[in-house]
Amino acid sequence: MKQSSDEYDALKAYLRIEGDNDSDWDWFRSRTKRMQINPNSYLIRSGELVEYAYFFRAGLFRLFYLLEDGKEYTKSFSIGPDFVTSYAAMISGTPSAIWVQAMEEAVVIEIPYALLEELASRHHSWERAMRKSVEQLYLKKEERERQLLYLSAEERLQAFREQYPGLDGRIPQYLVASYLGINPVSLSRIVGRIP
Repeated sequence: MKQSSDEYDALKAYLRIEGDNDSDWDWFRSRTKRMQINPNSYLIRSGELVEYAYFFRAGLFRLFYLLEDGKEYTKSFSIGPDFVTSYAAMISGTPSAIWVQAMEEAVVIEIPYALLEELASRHHSWERAMRKSVEQLYLKKEERERQLLYLSAEERLQAFREQYPGLDGRIPQYLVASYLGINPVSLSRIVGRIP
């Protein structure tokens, strides 16, 4: 039986892959795996080697650091359609420093990093799509750093709401506070001041 094409069609549209024929996509599907991910499960754990990138059409993932004392620092959120992985660990072959947690149910396509490299070397459309994806990731990372260094907590909350419209209604407030780099009590005070 052929795998559901919904996620694969979404991936093709997301990457803006053009001109690849059905046999290319069948070849790609045969080397990837479609997986159901439950809420609160971990796609990647800190300390693990990461050999895969994951594409998901719908859902929500949280990327975070977990300190030895149990304190968590939310690095980012990923809302579908998007890719999610520990990029540094995947590219460098070193253990992941972050955790990737599903906040909502999602179906992912598990794509081996070696396959992505092979596709980029064989198909210009894949190379271009992957370069564009990395460029977008870099822009997000630089903006996140700017916000943390230059903006007040109140301004960071406003930026969070602009970047992730409606997300603060989908996740617990302590995760919003963790992302903003403040404690939940401070977040409550800020939310009380701005609508």
